[in-house]
Amino acid sequence: MSLSSISNPPHETIRGVRFAMLGGAGLVAVLVTHAALEEIEAPPPENNGYLGRFERYRAKFEQIASSKHKRGQVEMTGAVIVHAGDLGLID
Repeated sequence: MSLSSISNPPHETIRGVRFAMLGGAGLVAVLVTHAALEEIEAPPPENNGYLGRFERYRAKFEQIASSKHKRGQVEMTGAVIVHAGDLGLID
């Protein structure tokens, strides 16, 4: 099942940037790791740090999360984690 964007506000955590997408009848937690954020844009985070970088590439991260969810690549909690190695999944 694909995930749908609901423009849920992102929050920075110790592991990366977390937000939610709609999947079926409920929300699905998505985490974009710091490594993924650093891989997609090499210079050090500026202008709102990781959150600013996340917002610039949000659509790509949402596509990757949806693709992983559709393939069943979810954590035991039901969350989807976008790692640096996932960035090649969607062009």
